[in-house]
Amino acid sequence: MTDQPAPAWFCVKSKPRQEAVAVRNLRALGAVELVFPRIRRTRRGHDKNREVVEPLFPGYIFLRYDAAELNGSVRSTRGVLHLVSKNGQPVEVDQKVIDELLALGPEAILSALDEQLQVGAKVRIVRGIFAGSEGEVLRLETPQKRIAVLLALLGSDQPVELSSEDVEGLPADA
Repeated sequence: MTDQPAPAWFCVKSKPRQEAVAVRNLRALGAVELVFPRIRRTRRGHDKNREVVEPLFPGYIFLRYDAAELNGSVRSTRGVLHLVSKNGQPVEVDQKVIDELLALGPEAILSALDEQLQVGAKVRIVRGIFAGSEGEVLRLETPQKRIAVLLALLGSDQPVELSSEDVEGLPADA
């Protein structure tokens, strides 16, 4: 009996907004292990907030399989655009990356529902006359669910008070 190395992890690029189709069809191949990381967050709409689950890396799915046996099947799977490759060869994904994704749990869903804004945080206004503007949180008024944001208006920084539902946090490096 020979020791065969474990199949490698690869990254598949799905067709735009067809991650779910690709996941379903890749699972139907049978001899694959799949990780499709997603994020659960609150999406603010014009009339209410709703919880959504979206791809953490839109368009990308991680897959472990025997490349010698299934490369053609994976490439031709409905919903798959191509395998991420370099010089015509599929690029292997480091096991450490997959371990981090698997640490999210069996469904690989990261939850961002408990995200709290803090003074100094960068925010984007999503509703109202200042929609699309970005600023910095000056103060929070929790009982009233109000927030004071410093915006650059008419050539100077001006504090504006808004409903906390009208803003969304931005990544710290934005």
